[in-house]
Amino acid sequence: MLANTVIREIHPHAVTIAEDVSGMPTLCRTIAEGGIGFNYRLNMFLPDLWIKLLKETPDEFWNMGHISHSMTNRRWKEKCVGYAESHD
Repeated sequence: MLANTVIREIHPHAVTIAEDVSGMPTLCRTIAEGGIGFNYRLNMFLPDLWIKLLKETPDEFWNMGHISHSMTNRRWKEKCVGYAESHD
């Protein structure tokens, strides 16, 4: 909260992105609403999903319902950045 407050004081139009694995509920809510104030959450689940699929499951057995649900299952009004790269 403090870092986001300082950033907004210095540069009001700055965009901040949180790298979060915990799924903290208020991470991308405004500070005025009691949140931490990030603009976006970095979707950390997607790279792990792709790694697991590519290593363990042949293409013809991929569960498309699970993949699409995993890519769209987000909190209402929470902006996320999805990516398919991992440092692992």
